[in-house]
Amino acid sequence: MADTKHYAIIERLLPLMGSSDFNQVFSRATQELSNNERFLLKMEMNRLSAPCQRLVDLRTKVDGECKEFHYQGKTHYLDDIAIKVFKQQLKLYNNQYTLGIFEKLQTTENNFKVMQKNNISPQEAAARRPKNIVARAVRLGHYIGRSEERMHLTAPLKMAGVNGVLFDARTSNMSVSGLRAKVDSQREFVVGEHYFIYFSGLEKEFVNRVLSAGTEYQVVGIDRKGSQQWVRLIVVDPGEEFNNFFKNFLRSYRGRYKVDVDNITAAVITKGYEQYLMPRLSSVPLYFSGETPAQLNYVLATQNNLELLSYWRDETNNSHLSQLFHPPRMMRYQQQGQGESLIYCFTHTANNKLFFYSASSEELAEHPELRELYFAFGCRKPSWKVFKFQYHPAQASDAEVSSPLPKKDSQIERERVAKALGNLSMVGLLSDVTNLHIEQSYQLAYPLDGNPNKLALFNQSKQPSKHFEQVNYKYLQLRKENRYKYRSLVEVEHHGDNESGWISDFSISGMKIEVETPLDYTVGDTVHIALPQFQKLVKSFELKHLAYEVTNCNNSHTIYNLKVIEVKGHSHQGVSFFKQLIDNNLDKLPMLPEGKTIAGLSDALRQIVCAPLFCRAMFIHKVPGALDVGCVTYGSIPQASDNWLNIDSSSHQADLTKFLASENLASFLATQLRSHTPSDNPERIEVITVSTKDNSKLLSVRCSDNFTSVAQLREFVNLSLSRGQVNAFCLQLSRVGRPDTEYIQRELDYISHYAIHRAKQLEDELWSVAGVIEVTDVTEELMQRFNLSAAPQQLKLSS
Repeated sequence: MADTKHYAIIERLLPLMGSSDFNQVFSRATQELSNNERFLLKMEMNRLSAPCQRLVDLRTKVDGECKEFHYQGKTHYLDDIAIKVFKQQLKLYNNQYTLGIFEKLQTTENNFKVMQKNNISPQEAAARRPKNIVARAVRLGHYIGRSEERMHLTAPLKMAGVNGVLFDARTSNMSVSGLRAKVDSQREFVVGEHYFIYFSGLEKEFVNRVLSAGTEYQVVGIDRKGSQQWVRLIVVDPGEEFNNFFKNFLRSYRGRYKVDVDNITAAVITKGYEQYLMPRLSSVPLYFSGETPAQLNYVLATQNNLELLSYWRDETNNSHLSQLFHPPRMMRYQQQGQGESLIYCFTHTANNKLFFYSASSEELAEHPELRELYFAFGCRKPSWKVFKFQYHPAQASDAEVSSPLPKKDSQIERERVAKALGNLSMVGLLSDVTNLHIEQSYQLAYPLDGNPNKLALFNQSKQPSKHFEQVNYKYLQLRKENRYKYRSLVEVEHHGDNESGWISDFSISGMKIEVETPLDYTVGDTVHIALPQFQKLVKSFELKHLAYEVTNCNNSHTIYNLKVIEVKGHSHQGVSFFKQLIDNNLDKLPMLPEGKTIAGLSDALRQIVCAPLFCRAMFIHKVPGALDVGCVTYGSIPQASDNWLNIDSSSHQADLTKFLASENLASFLATQLRSHTPSDNPERIEVITVSTKDNSKLLSVRCSDNFTSVAQLREFVNLSLSRGQVNAFCLQLSRVGRPDTEYIQRELDYISHYAIHRAKQLEDELWSVAGVIEVTDVTEELMQRFNLSAAPQQLKLSS
């Protein structure tokens, strides 16, 4: 009897086979069938329910990658689709492996014979196939510390742990001070463990006591690839006899064995992605010096964080950023050692002066009577901002990187950098996590009721202002003109009125302006502006009704990038004025991105902040016919996003399938990137994840913009909190330009000398990068935005 004819009946009755009322249910379900059909149906059900001993091996039979699947002592080779079918069928057969399950596994949708029967082409099959998104995982600020060359050398070893039991291993590469050994993949190693190593292979070729005596080594790293495992070890207190033997041995065999360039290759990858990320970093790295309380000493300016830095400038162009980290606040942070905090800020204008207000989550918790008033009053200001500050102890030595290559900077330069950072005590990252929908979120959640004068407690302008140095990150200059940082009043003509704002920075042919009231201008529109403060300085230029075109604006329409509109045969007064202003004040105007600073300081600050790397970054690569996420970078400090980026530090991979496959997020990000140019501001995309309460399974991934209203988003978050863990992440998407290969040229030249094909592969990978996505956890801000609460979660990196 064909099992497809009455399969619905069979599927409904199979779980009931063997039950006391089976015959009664069977008769009722088959009352419209003839006696012969009933007989054949029962025979078919008995056949399908018969226990099966046959093993299933779908390798080469399905369009998918098969792996071992164990059930009731049997090992099958199934792909993901077959495993899913197997588990579903077990429910029909009361968790017993039967002939029905065996036959069902032969007819899955991706079986080659089934596809051929259904006339499905290989191209159609590839399009239907679930796509696994596995990217390279790179730990930034982390370099394999070698101060000497290492040779590729394969030789047998004997190793013994503290228990004295010997086991076999084999060298992969070796230098005088360390080696990398291939070991049994089932054996567990822990970084910091000590082992004695006996060079049994070399002992057959050379007669020397150090080879058989046993030398103590310490594990400094563990690498895994597939089913293979290697350990990296350094020698502990070697004697002069040991050092002399291996120095002579490796020098004499330098022509016989290849120089191992893995550490230099890893350095190129690390530095290459650092050099892509840092100019596009929207957050501001901050560096504090001193004991208690620490003071802000340096900020690292990048192409994307200049807007955030300009927020803190007042009407006289002075920065109030150092006051954000006033002594009481810094003492709290230093007592905690490391952590994160939300800081809510706004500005208030009185008597033509700009006053800055700020309150951290901890400070508002200490003044619960002012919390809702602060939110209610502050969120109604156009200057309302929410910042996330993450911090970690730091010291000058964090900037040091060992390398077998000669130092490119002089000893004097290194000493100057060390002196500049000598008192370093803390590194931090300040991120703008302000949500754009303030009116529908904060203003609804926090109605204004109370006297704003009570908020004088949070007026940070009363705090002492300390000088700090802005260090501009050195990177490849991609702009046609230099830009100069300066703050001056601007008036924008808008529907017959003049809206006041500020110039943030300017060049001869353009400027960036900030306005307090959102305007309805969009990219491509023509705006007319006036420069009243500059007009007071000059009479020879008419700085009114100047025509500019909008080239970019933020989502809240308060920050605009403008370029001049020039008419052939007519001189643009703005161009003429700014050209003269720049020519006459080159020594006074701070230029972006370049700035005067200690040589090497920018690189040192980059190294210090990349080691903890308070955010995560995903890099989109150009591949034939598509854009794919090809790399994820991380640091030493765990982040909530690590749970769904699935970063495996031992295999140097990140499985992004669950995170990016939901709502087709990977395709959406690639589509958004195509509409960007390297000069555009980052695009902000908020993503909400919902997981089980124990954080072991991802249930949902949603983009905030996909909800029809903010109220619907709030309802979704509120309901999801009852189901499990809710996290929110801000993705800031930027297009990148060409790589700064000059920055890694020394390493590429070195690799080319020994393995030119690897140097070419590295260059190809870096040239294929099209965009970078900065990932910041904004869960706490989401909860405050809607006046909700969420339970904390455990954070950890997989090893």
